[in-house]
Amino acid sequence: MRKISIFGLALALAWGSAAAAVQDQPLEKRLKEAYERAADWLVEQQDKDGAWMSGPKDQRAPSLAYTALIVTALGEAPGGVDKKYKSPVEKAVAFLVSKQNTDGSFGEGPSGSFLKVYTTSLGLMAISIAAPDQKDAIGNARGYLKNNQLKEGLAKGGLGYGDQEPGRDEKGRPVARPTIPNLSTTGFAAEGMKRSGLPKDDPFWKLVVEYVERCQNNSETNDDPEFVAKLKEQGLSVGDDGGLFYAADPDRSVHKAGFVKVVDKEVIKSYGSMTYDGIKTYIYAGLSKDDPRVKAAVDWVRKNYSVEGHPGFPFDDKRTHLQGLFYYYLMMARAFDALGEKTFKTFDGKEHEWAAELGEQLLKVQKEQKMWVNENPRWWESDPLLVTSYVLNVLNAVMKYVP
Repeated sequence: MRKISIFGLALALAWGSAAAAVQDQPLEKRLKEAYERAADWLVEQQDKDGAWMSGPKDQRAPSLAYTALIVTALGEAPGGVDKKYKSPVEKAVAFLVSKQNTDGSFGEGPSGSFLKVYTTSLGLMAISIAAPDQKDAIGNARGYLKNNQLKEGLAKGGLGYGDQEPGRDEKGRPVARPTIPNLSTTGFAAEGMKRSGLPKDDPFWKLVVEYVERCQNNSETNDDPEFVAKLKEQGLSVGDDGGLFYAADPDRSVHKAGFVKVVDKEVIKSYGSMTYDGIKTYIYAGLSKDDPRVKAAVDWVRKNYSVEGHPGFPFDDKRTHLQGLFYYYLMMARAFDALGEKTFKTFDGKEHEWAAELGEQLLKVQKEQKMWVNENPRWWESDPLLVTSYVLNVLNAVMKYVP
C-alpha cells in the first residue's frame, strides 16, 4: 500500500474543505462568479474589430452569428455585471451594424451571403437588446425577415437558415446548398422580432403559429389536409404526444431524432429542444398558457423533463443524449422564462425548481472554470465559443429565478 505523507493528506483535506466551502455558498453567488469568469474569457477572444471568430483554427473568420449571440448574452448580463462589458458590447454592435447588407440582412462568410435568415435573426436580437437606438438597422432587419417568411405551401409561416449555406459535394469541394424552412430558425426569427418589439397584431405572428403547429405531434390541431396527405405518402402520420420536431417537411432525411412506432402508425419523433422552442415561440406569438397547443407541448415536457441529457435522444455509449445539449438548455431556459414559471411539476408528482437544477448542472460541467464545451461535437458544439455564448444566454434567464 502506498504511504500518504502528512503534507499530502493535509493538502487533500484543504482542497476538500475549499470545495465544500464553495458548494456551501448561495447558488446565485456561484452562478454570478461562473458567469463573470466565462464572460471575461469570451472578451479575451474578441477580435480588434469587435467580432468573434468561427471555423477551424487555420480558417478562423469573423462570425456575425457568434458575435450576435455573445452581444445578446453580455447585453443582458445580470445586474451590475453588464456595466463591466459595456465597452466590448459597444464595439461588437458597431461591427455588426457596419456589416449589415443593403437588403437589411446580416450574413456569414466574406460576402455576407450565407445563413442570412439565421444570422439576421440573431443580429436583430442583439442590436434590439444592446443598441435599441439603432432604429434603421432594426427596421431593415425586420423587413428582411418578414420578406423571407414563406407565405404559402407546406412550410407557410416558416423560415430557413438563409438563401444558402456552405457545404461540400461528394468530392469534398466547397458548394453552396439551399436551406429548408425549420422550427429552429423560425424560432430564432420570432425571438428577434419579439426583442425588437414587433406588435402582436403583425401578420408575421399568425403565420408563425401556422408553421409551428405543423411541427407538432398533436393530431387535433395539426390537421392540414395537404400536410397529412404528404406524410401519408412517406408512410408517416401526425402523432399525439404533444412534442415538436424539426420541420414541417415529409422528407424523412430532414428529421434529426428519427421516427417512432406508435401502435399501428409511424410518426416523426418529438425531441426536447424543438418542444421547448415551440412553447416559447407560441408564447411570443401571443398564445396563452391555456391554449391546447401550448398545453400539449408542456405535457410532453412533464413526461420528459431533464437537465442531464437531451430528451428524444437515447442514452448510449456514443453519448447520443449529449448531442445539441447546450442548444437544448437555451431553448429550455427561454421556454420556462416565457411561461414565467419558477417551479414546474412533472407527471411523477415532483416539483422542480428548474432554474436551480439547470444552474447546478451548468456549474458541474464548466471547463477550466471559464468555458463550456460539449463532449458530443454535433451541431458545432465542440466549439467553446458557441457553447459558452449559449450558456451565458441560459444563465441570463436562470438567474431571474434563482433567489
